Amino acid sequence: MRKLLCLLVLLCAGLQGHAQFKILRFGVKGGINYPQANISAQDLIDLYANQNYDISNVQTDVTNGFNFGGIARIAVPLVPAYIHGEALYTQFDQNLMIVDGGQTVDMSTTVQRLDFPISAGMKFGPAWAGLGATPSIPFANANDIWTPDVEAQFTWGWHIHAGLKLWRLMGEIKYEGGFGMLAQNVAYTTDAGTTYDFNLDARNSQLVVSVAYLFK
Repeated sequence: MRKLLCLLVLLCAGLQGHAQFKILRFGVKGGINYPQANISAQDLIDLYANQNYDISNVQTDVTNGFNFGGIARIAVPLVPAYIHGEALYTQFDQNLMIVDGGQTVDMSTTVQRLDFPISAGMKFGPAWAGLGATPSIPFANANDIWTPDVEAQFTWGWHIHAGLKLWRLMGEIKYEGGFGMLAQNVAYTTDAGTTYDFNLDARNSQLVVSVAYLFK
């Protein structure tokens, strides 16, 4: 009985130490965003159902962006699982081109927002994979595409991700999409007097490659 009690005490002490030093860890994270330039089906429905002008071609183009911020990672005790949350600043450039008859209109903007990815998954040795949700808060910008008086609101996305953890470094690749339309209004009047006024989805699907460093 005495040996059993000693074993329980040692086990509890070990779990307590593990909980203090291994279960919850904090770190910093940064990476590169590769947004997708396609127009969503909802965009096309909105354009062609509500237009009062003739658009023969609408194209969007985005450039690679970046993200950086902090991460908190929780290792689930006794099972190879994890939960982690992040707070990231995300930025990339977007261009909208409208071909109306023989006239081409180019408009550009810089997308800036705060992302708060929440993830859960399983660990496989140094590797891990999981999925989660990405709530976002866009910044209010006045620019050529999005009108400053009709700003996008808090929205949710989804993501799947996988990576490797070596020592305190974590490498991750993530694909992110949107649960619904993050709609912003496009309002633009050309020199010829043609006015474009419609909604587009400001939340692009994107591939994100990043690296995180965990503190002690």
